[in-house]
Amino acid sequence: MGEKINKDLGVNNYCFGCGEENPIGAKLDFYKISDNSLKSTFTIPLTWGGWGDIAHGGLQTVLLDEVSGWSIISLLDKYALTINLQMKFFKPIYVGETIVAVSKIENIQGRNITVKSSLNNENGDECTKGIFVFREVGKEKIERLIRKNS
Repeated sequence: MGEKINKDLGVNNYCFGCGEENPIGAKLDFYKISDNSLKSTFTIPLTWGGWGDIAHGGLQTVLLDEVSGWSIISLLDKYALTINLQMKFFKPIYVGETIVAVSKIENIQGRNITVKSSLNNENGDECTKGIFVFREVGKEKIERLIRKNS
């Protein structure tokens, strides 16, 4: 599966996507699959439903934002925030399905980092695709931003 990524950033982790301390979060784990790529496997819970049995598109976006962001943190050793995203939904993903989220760092231009990511269903079909642009902000700035009263 690849090397498991260490998610310890030295702060409490209530992140909805990856936080082990968030009781209602996804608690995603990430695995390195190449020098510019990560993956995560996740079973969509019933509470993530949208219309009928289809997984909510906004929550699919969360999964891709997480795997994309962690590719920057873990593979580039940089801190960055999402500044733009573009999503395409090709096939439904259903609650109860186990999906694989994959990210690939595509381009670095100045402080902007572009990551492409996808969600694949149990059959390996690409169901959802995202293009995320992150802005590198540096460790000192991120440490200020993550504190409400800084």
